[in-house]
Amino acid sequence: MHVLISRCRALTTLVLSSLLLTACALQPQVLPITPQLNLSGAAHRGDGRSIALDAIDGRPDNVVGYRDPHDTDSAITTAPETMRVIKREVEKGYAELGFRVVPQGEEADITLEVRLTELGYKRQEGTVVNNIHTGATIEATSIMHGKTVTGTYRDSQGKEMVLKPNLEDNAELMNKHLGAALSRMVADPRLTTE
Repeated sequence: MHVLISRCRALTTLVLSSLLLTACALQPQVLPITPQLNLSGAAHRGDGRSIALDAIDGRPDNVVGYRDPHDTDSAITTAPETMRVIKREVEKGYAELGFRVVPQGEEADITLEVRLTELGYKRQEGTVVNNIHTGATIEATSIMHGKTVTGTYRDSQGKEMVLKPNLEDNAELMNKHLGAALSRMVADPRLTTE
């Protein structure tokens, strides 16, 4: 009887320990991409000129990073509609500056390729705090009457956090960087000036 009780206790302890470890594992996250552009300081320079945009995901995959650098099951990824959202926001930004956005492939005064090359999240564990480095990089290529102009726009930061960020925290961080990089790109007059 004593052996049976000991085995039941051991089994109960094993099951509870397993449940506790599973509950502590960091779950994967799919980030909702909703960048907000801030063009308050940008010059209204479109004057009705037409612009055709293409948004391309230049990353090797949709993984932004890992909530736990030692656990590949804790991936942070972007949703499939990421590039459609980026294209829509950039089109709205150029329209706000007075450009007439036309569908890709139509004749336009300016053809612009917007390429997302980095949306990154790197977490390093500290003793008490987690050091998190996040950032976004956008590359743009503009063609106007045979003239090609390129630009790279980046926004990043390092942050120390005691608690591991949840989905809302991570989405806010990544959308802030993406919005800032896209805002710099749309505000850059070189891409739309002959």
